[in-house]
Amino acid sequence: MSVAAAKISLTNHLDDLRQSDLWMEGYSGVLVAVSGGPDSLALALVAAEICVEKKINFEAVVVDHGLRSEATGEASQVVETLKSRGIRSCCLRITTPPPSSGKQAWAREQRMQLLCDYARQTASAVLFAHHYDDQAETVAMRLARGSGVMGLSAIAAVRIYQGVLFVRPFLSLRKLDLIAVCKAYKAKYITDPSNTDQAFERARVRAWLQQPDQRRLQQQLVHLSSLSAQLSERLADALAEWCSKHIVFTLRLRAQINFVTFSELNEAKQNLILRHCLSVIGGQPYSLSDNRLDQTRIRLANGTRSTAGDCLVQGNAERITIMAEFGRMPEPELTVQAGRIYCFDKRWLIRTTKDGVIRRLGPAGWAKRSQSSNFQSLSDWTARMGAMIPVLHGLDGRRYCPHFIQRSVFYPDSAFNPAQQDPSPIRTFCASCLPLDGPCAVIKTDINDR
Repeated sequence: MSVAAAKISLTNHLDDLRQSDLWMEGYSGVLVAVSGGPDSLALALVAAEICVEKKINFEAVVVDHGLRSEATGEASQVVETLKSRGIRSCCLRITTPPPSSGKQAWAREQRMQLLCDYARQTASAVLFAHHYDDQAETVAMRLARGSGVMGLSAIAAVRIYQGVLFVRPFLSLRKLDLIAVCKAYKAKYITDPSNTDQAFERARVRAWLQQPDQRRLQQQLVHLSSLSAQLSERLADALAEWCSKHIVFTLRLRAQINFVTFSELNEAKQNLILRHCLSVIGGQPYSLSDNRLDQTRIRLANGTRSTAGDCLVQGNAERITIMAEFGRMPEPELTVQAGRIYCFDKRWLIRTTKDGVIRRLGPAGWAKRSQSSNFQSLSDWTARMGAMIPVLHGLDGRRYCPHFIQRSVFYPDSAFNPAQQDPSPIRTFCASCLPLDGPCAVIKTDINDR
């Protein structure tokens, strides 16, 4: 029964995923992040079968964090176990040394960056094996920290991060169900000792919730998460509808808000809209606090320009303008290799046909824009916006300006971009706007490519 439930859950998620705007039928693939524990191993075993049935490219990815002396050997063992079952798999290794403290948070961030990079190259979605018990633990920890409604939604079933889809199809299944899946497949799994190490908050919460008399509490926590997610989704839909009518986004560089309609809203709604716009334009990993938003809103009402979340905020009687702020140090710089796909400056998807370094165009470069035909359509852009444009500095000493294209064109072999429909030569340097990070029920992007 556990195997059947796991297959049904995964199938439903994959069917929904294939209807999303970020899926390219016939080209997009699926990666499963496998630690070797029962949760991820169960997901890999089930996904391997379902993806074959649905003719979806599939690969299991093992990340070696290197935090324990046994980690490298265990990672290699997991890869061999998967390969012995005919499952395509590989191991990605973190090569930078861990910090002296905060090792788990560091390891999660490093793992996410490795998975994002690997997923971008083939337009793959990444599957994680978080389950019912994980959801309860996350809600309990966020309650203890005083999280609001959106925070209590906890682990989202589908989330976009740096342009990559992360999907968690097993949130309705318990850990015992996933252990049963492994047993049904006669697959041996690894137990990570850090999962029970009381030095870590999650391990302490896990031990508390696993007590026999806490089962009812687990159910209530997961139910609270579900209700919070529903409320958050309704709030997001209402926000998206208002924004589509009253805000004009120019990629992720500028947002122009109708001041009259904005001023008619109450303070809470104004803060909600400002938070959203600042997230889109500023690209910050964490939302601004209500106190910081209050300060920004008050300065707007007084006609005073301000900075918040790496954005410049100013307004007049007609509109509020939020622009990406150029000049914050350090300036982003990215070394790139030909043919690979990258995320740059938290707002661009990048692909080049040449090796080199990506930097922002800068004020001086924008002042010389008339020398490039790429910028002829950007006559309404301000100097601050133009300074944020990514530029490739090739190893040949030349500077290459970007061609702004649709995301699907990054993958020339996809069904959305057959060669016969795109006879133009491959551009040297292409850029596309990244969608906003965050949870999503139905994948949409309200920031269109030029």
